[in-house]
Amino acid sequence: MKSYIGIASTLLLSSVLLGCMSVKSIPYETTTRPAKADTYAIEIYESKDIKRPYKVVGIVQANAGKRHSVADTIEKLRAEARRMGGDALIDLTNQPIGVGLPTSSGGMIYSGHVRELWKAKVIVWESPNQ
Repeated sequence: MKSYIGIASTLLLSSVLLGCMSVKSIPYETTTRPAKADTYAIEIYESKDIKRPYKVVGIVQANAGKRHSVADTIEKLRAEARRMGGDALIDLTNQPIGVGLPTSSGGMIYSGHVRELWKAKVIVWESPNQ
């Protein structure tokens, strides 16, 4: 009976790890900016390619299971940037995350690359469109 509970727990935990996504923001300012409209286009740039002044106002990150598409994950980052009042994202990165699953005997099974951590800086433009 104990092994069935362990197997069921492991399968449930695996399902949760592969399928869930959490998104969070880390603001760099104490003031709150008004959120952008849901239709506001948040572009993604590399900081080296930007030719106009901007200010980094925070970071957004998504911890996503492999079942989430890249497009869905990036859209969640854009939505969080809009909520922060940002104009664009820069320096988008992702890295694989391995996860250890507990066994019924108290050990761990390393499950390999089952999640990805996505990060980007949120910026606001300091001057009108150029």
